Amino acid sequence: MQTDPFISRQIDLNLDIGQGIGQQVLEKDLLPYATSVNVSTGAHSGDPSYIDQSIKACKQYETIMLGGLISYPDVLGFGLRKIQLSNDELRASILMQLGGLAALAKSYNYEINHVRAHGYLYHQMVSNYSIAETVVKAIQEFSKWIILLSPHSSVIQEVGSWTSIRVAYEARFDLRYRNDGSLISFDLEKDGDLDIDLATQRARDLVYKSSVKTEEGPEHELKFESIHLPSRLKNSLDIAKLVRSMILKPLPLKTIDYEPYLAEFL
Repeated sequence: MQTDPFISRQIDLNLDIGQGIGQQVLEKDLLPYATSVNVSTGAHSGDPSYIDQSIKACKQYETIMLGGLISYPDVLGFGLRKIQLSNDELRASILMQLGGLAALAKSYNYEINHVRAHGYLYHQMVSNYSIAETVVKAIQEFSKWIILLSPHSSVIQEVGSWTSIRVAYEARFDLRYRNDGSLISFDLEKDGDLDIDLATQRARDLVYKSSVKTEEGPEHELKFESIHLPSRLKNSLDIAKLVRSMILKPLPLKTIDYEPYLAEFL
């Protein structure tokens, strides 16, 4: 297979922002390399002022698409703990999170165009039909036009199909994959200090071959439209620059064709 660095495939680059407290917007140096940003809704991290500053920082980049980063309400555990909520509680939490973010976004003439889950919710919804359906239906209550940004899985594919939500799949080079293409949850010892050479090789495999080398050894082909840029690594900026240089023209999620999902409105 050819690995021409000038291949025509367009890929979105998504970035988590707004996950801090205080005055400094730590992720602002990464913004030039992203086409879609996932702004924390405050459930796992980020105070209102910090989230507001993060949205404001996006204004200088015209092509950036704004999305919401939802999670279980878990500030103490940064959204990583195995929180258990009823479906009604989870629905209410998601609607509150998106509503608050939408109000801040509106003050800068932004709309929420996509939603990405964080932490335990991110990993849980790709394998749990009930959780996935609850998340998707809550998002659709907020807006039927929103895109769900998620790792590819049979659960997400099926739930997306029967709810008619637009799904954009993402790939990760900062986490490891199993043979079946499922992600392995973050492990501080193995994933906390990602070597830039390893990150570069993983990113090349994604961009040029749409595949990852699994933890067991074999390569696995992935279906994705977006690549996630990690923001919490010491070398996140260097990695973001390298990944961005591999893609001729990143494609923001907002340019995805909605026509197949508009049948009920036409």
